[in-house]
Amino acid sequence: MDIKRGSEYSKLINLSVRNEEKLVPTLSKEQRVIFEKYKDCINEMTAIAEKEAFIQGIKLGLKITAETFLTDSCNFKDI
Repeated sequence: MDIKRGSEYSKLINLSVRNEEKLVPTLSKEQRVIFEKYKDCINEMTAIAEKEAFIQGIKLGLKITAETFLTDSCNFKDI
């Protein structure tokens, strides 16, 4: 994924990285393992949410398309 430099998303990624770089050295080995597992879970949940949003967008687009072609609109005359 290409991320536009200076975008809100880019700024949040940079902030997240800086905070992680500050946090990780303060953790014990066991806490680091737990933190990595936490990040893995967050990444998996994000991937699922993105996939679901994509599916919902496709479904909505298909419904709009179907409505366009299947609804008999009497508002306008054929040219």
